[in-house]
Amino acid sequence: MQNKVAIGLNRLVTLWLIGCSSIVAAQKLLVPPYLQPGNSPNLSKEQKVLIWQTDSIPGNFTVLCTSLSTASSKPLKVKVTSDKLQLLNKTTYLYRAELAGLKFDETYSYEVILNSKSLYKGQFDSRTKKAQTRFAVFGDCGAGTSQQAQIAYQVYQQKPQFVLVTGDQVYSNGRELEYRHRFFPFYTSPDAAPDKGAPLMNTVPFYMLLGNHDIYSANFNKYPDGLAFFYYNDLPRNGPLPAYVIQPEGNPELIKAFKKNTSPRYPGISNYSYDYGNVHITCLDANTYVNPLDPTLIEWFRNDIKNSKADWKIVSYHHPAFNGSPTHYDYQIMRLIAPICEELGVDLVLTGHVHNYQRTVPLKFSPKVDETTNRYVVSDAGSVDGRFTLDTIFDGVNNTRPNGIIYIVSGAGGAVLYDKEISDNPALWKKGTPENWVPYTVKVISDKHSFTMIETDGKKLNLKQLDVSGNILDEITITK
Repeated sequence: MQNKVAIGLNRLVTLWLIGCSSIVAAQKLLVPPYLQPGNSPNLSKEQKVLIWQTDSIPGNFTVLCTSLSTASSKPLKVKVTSDKLQLLNKTTYLYRAELAGLKFDETYSYEVILNSKSLYKGQFDSRTKKAQTRFAVFGDCGAGTSQQAQIAYQVYQQKPQFVLVTGDQVYSNGRELEYRHRFFPFYTSPDAAPDKGAPLMNTVPFYMLLGNHDIYSANFNKYPDGLAFFYYNDLPRNGPLPAYVIQPEGNPELIKAFKKNTSPRYPGISNYSYDYGNVHITCLDANTYVNPLDPTLIEWFRNDIKNSKADWKIVSYHHPAFNGSPTHYDYQIMRLIAPICEELGVDLVLTGHVHNYQRTVPLKFSPKVDETTNRYVVSDAGSVDGRFTLDTIFDGVNNTRPNGIIYIVSGAGGAVLYDKEISDNPALWKKGTPENWVPYTVKVISDKHSFTMIETDGKKLNLKQLDVSGNILDEITITK
């Protein structure tokens, strides 16, 4: 019954189209209302943040939020704030409404009202405290392609509770203009169709992390609308500020305005973690300016995962540590935290950057140290040699208890694919020295766009990789 109600209310997202044409003073929605998780990392409090963007005409907005799980529930009036963005010689307004004090495991409706007239309606489920989750993973998506729309449509059919984007939300530079044209239209489409996308972000939160294309616009002299990741995301702010974070450059006035309009999110949402059901996910910035072993970061990382009581512990970052594809093979700097992940009992590592799908066998890795035994050896290109221990018994079907961490690349979310010729062809997967590469890759699908679905039920986790038609390309089960 709840699914029928959800489908019916999801169709109400078409109201924003009506609103765009009929609202007084020609108020125009550039980005329709979409959900973000807000600063609620653990399961002690629940909230969502509703965000939308309009043209240069300021609006008098009201937001109502109502529980559909409680019959006598009255609508809560929500405070709306706005930031005036002056980018590319144009003025727009970015609005935020914090839906605070929510209860777990409930369904809520929301309504955005402009000048006493209903502009937009939608609904969402709050996070669950049950030992079950169902979520989608993909990255390298915002290229404005037909495959991006097909992926969005198929993800919508899977009814995830949330989406984890493994970086490179938009191409090619992470600009505000690119988000509005190559990202939001596909995930906030009022119609669910393979050629359009789906109203995903209107109903489920997206947890996004920084990829390299998300920070290429840090030079504001060249890209005044750069680093839009920090405009459009509202994520947990429980991570530390390491020594190196992305720094905007160029026009001091643009930098000042950027920091004002992204506070307190910049740079606080570069690293964060969150709980959902029985899953704990830690998201890290893995760009080239980062020191993965920054003492402040590592101390937080250890405590964050060690203190989690979740059944499943997952780490996600953009640049893969273990990659079986020639493209981007040499940059392996995130291998340096592999021993810490093993020590902390991490089950999965989810990455992007390489535009295909890959899965490793469960593995353990000890990075090579120099003659002092105090420093890891990293080449100028970023490669890291070491000692591998592979679990070749695990198959995810008959043997479902891995001895080691499974590393996933899910970077086929819409951008052009990499290394199509190696798909399902182990003879062509990267073979280097035994210190840098062993046969750790068990699956590569590089000739099809795809996304990952992960479902947990207590001590059981199921992982599937699906293509743009919903066909299953790969599947494993992990148990504890």
